Amino acid sequence: MTDQQIRELMKSSPQTAHRLIFDEYYNYVYTIVFNRLRSCASREDIDECVSDVFSDIFIKYDPCSGHEGDIKGFIASIARRRAVDMFRRLTSKAAGVISIDDDEAVQLSSPERVDELAEKAETGHALLDAVSSLGEPDSTIIMQKYYYGRSSADIAGIVGMKPAAVRKRLSRAVDRLRKILTDIGEGR
Repeated sequence: MTDQQIRELMKSSPQTAHRLIFDEYYNYVYTIVFNRLRSCASREDIDECVSDVFSDIFIKYDPCSGHEGDIKGFIASIARRRAVDMFRRLTSKAAGVISIDDDEAVQLSSPERVDELAEKAETGHALLDAVSSLGEPDSTIIMQKYYYGRSSADIAGIVGMKPAAVRKRLSRAVDRLRKILTDIGEGR
């Protein structure tokens, strides 16, 4: 369904449009939220964040605003912001509060190497960008297979294909992804 059709459906039947948006973009939102929160959140926290994202989408998306932008970008923006908010909330609880007087100088050390963590995060974002650049349904197939460990039969049900077609698309998508990542590595 196109963005324009979704806008028209929002005007005539908001509940149907909400259901279609949820069905169409659930995996996309879950992937964004999961990748931001997997290091610090429980499955329940991730599910709560995904629910909050769709709540925000349904409350804030106005088809009459005259904005002709892509709804996928709108959804991604809300998902990222909600995930960052949840990440901050969860990590602030874990870190606790440190009080520092003006007369004291405190140096905090960490057993983790910040440069290594930053490099891993950058690599992860580059990988997700490369997977996203494959387009649909290839990006969904890759995410479902390698991030969520789903079988070809399960993925076939999600993307509306036969399991054999999913396996073939997966093989081709992995080859394309390998080429994209090789090109990125050579560009560094």
